[in-house]
Amino acid sequence: MNLKLLMLPFTLLLLVGQPGAGAGSMGLDAPAHANFSGRWRMNKEKSDFAKFKMPDMIVRVIDHHDPTMNVHTIQTIAGKTSSSDVSYFTDGSISTNVINGRDATSKTYWDGTALVVRTDMKTAKNEDEQIEDRYELSQDGALLTTTSHVVTSKGDVKMSLVCDKEKAGG
Repeated sequence: MNLKLLMLPFTLLLLVGQPGAGAGSMGLDAPAHANFSGRWRMNKEKSDFAKFKMPDMIVRVIDHHDPTMNVHTIQTIAGKTSSSDVSYFTDGSISTNVINGRDATSKTYWDGTALVVRTDMKTAKNEDEQIEDRYELSQDGALLTTTSHVVTSKGDVKMSLVCDKEKAGG
């Protein structure tokens, strides 16, 4: 099924009641959502890891072609480097991944221009954990902000990872 056709009713709902909104103001050829593809490097000054230790470095490479988004992350903390690869489906389909050695299921959906990934998994102590990551691009496309809300039986925490887009070849 054509994704543009699925998005058309949602786009029309957004336009209803907007001053000056008419059929001529909707660019049907314009991309429906942000594209997060690129190589992104953590900006420590803008990121907030709450009570957790700030990594020394995070590089995230995103390959986003709706309805699939693949995220490869390399992270260094205290001289120890780890990597992870996850895939999501931006059309709301359930995806399964292994995160920190544990099975995880995610449902991804659009909230305006933001992409929200809601992941359910178990902690190392086999307790339920829900993580909601909200991916947002700056208007100029140079910054990617991922706001995370993690909820467990022990409480919840909010963090944000802000990354600068690296130039091609750099």
